[in-house]
Amino acid sequence: MLIAVEGCCHGELDNIYASLQDAERQTGQRVDLLLCCGDFQAVRNQADLSTMACPDKYKSMRTFYKYYKGEKKAPVLTIFIGGNHEASNHMWELPYGGWVAPNIYYLGFGGVVTVNGVRIGGLSGIFNHRHYHLGHSEMPPFTSGSQRSIYHVREFDVFQLKQLSRPVDVFLSHDWPSRIAHHGDTNALIRRKPFLKDEIYNETLAAHKQV
Repeated sequence: MLIAVEGCCHGELDNIYASLQDAERQTGQRVDLLLCCGDFQAVRNQADLSTMACPDKYKSMRTFYKYYKGEKKAPVLTIFIGGNHEASNHMWELPYGGWVAPNIYYLGFGGVVTVNGVRIGGLSGIFNHRHYHLGHSEMPPFTSGSQRSIYHVREFDVFQLKQLSRPVDVFLSHDWPSRIAHHGDTNALIRRKPFLKDEIYNETLAAHKQV
């Protein structure tokens, strides 16, 4: 099975699927599965857009709504987790995951699926110490605070994933893995982004600073 992996999607499904199709034409190999590691932006309408807690430059309908409305269908099975640029009210409706459009599946706050014998797990959101030990209490109408806290990882979701009796083959997260900056050209990264230097060396670097 050939699996493609996408980082932050930001609702650009048309462009992502077009890129996959270009790669397929060039290689002669068909992609069987697309995994998206958060910031999927499953925005269905303007109401969804208004619940996104992110910079205004990301508040655009983009192209997911076409797949939700049935105007288009994903050409490849797509599985995604949530990040910190999501429509809070849409993800709130599917805490345990589910289909958001034909051929597009959300793993929920934390979940596992098996595709052609490959076990895929994922944990949505980003870590924030203020909310990690709390439950999921957010509900509409969302405040500016709950729009953000809803995408903070909870200990309960991690605990549930720890109950798995069999290992997973692939695991998706939106936060960067610990010490990720040391698994590449660290000096080049610091030259490009010197403001990350202290966090890299005291091992507090996280994928996102929006809390």
